[in-house]
Amino acid sequence: MMNREPSQARILVVEDDPDNRTVIERLLLLSGVGKNSYVAIEGDAAAYLAGSSLAFDLVFMDLQLPKKDGYAILGEIRADPKLAGTRVVALTANVSRREVERCREAGFDGFIGKPIDGRRFSALLRRLLVGEDVWTED
Repeated sequence: MMNREPSQARILVVEDDPDNRTVIERLLLLSGVGKNSYVAIEGDAAAYLAGSSLAFDLVFMDLQLPKKDGYAILGEIRADPKLAGTRVVALTANVSRREVERCREAGFDGFIGKPIDGRRFSALLRRLLVGEDVWTED
């Protein structure tokens, strides 16, 4: 659970597609949560997190990345004692029940399918920031 106001939340977006990053960034700004405090990257997220002086409240993780998939990066995050408690939510266009269950088993804290429903995003984000798990396939 985070110990700062939602408007001050630090959110990391790990997404290789620039259009998807833009959508998520705009949704974060529109939600009033995490404005001016998120970082969008597409490289090695676990190394970035471990080397960062910032503690992130939430990570949105695309599952299909060019170098390492989101599952591999989640494994690295969970293996690092400094990052093990970081809340990580899977983002993917593959919204099959099998994929959702795979994400649960892998240790993600939630699942949001793409395209992201902008009307529901703010409420889902606030739930995630207070420690609730969110599992939505649409």
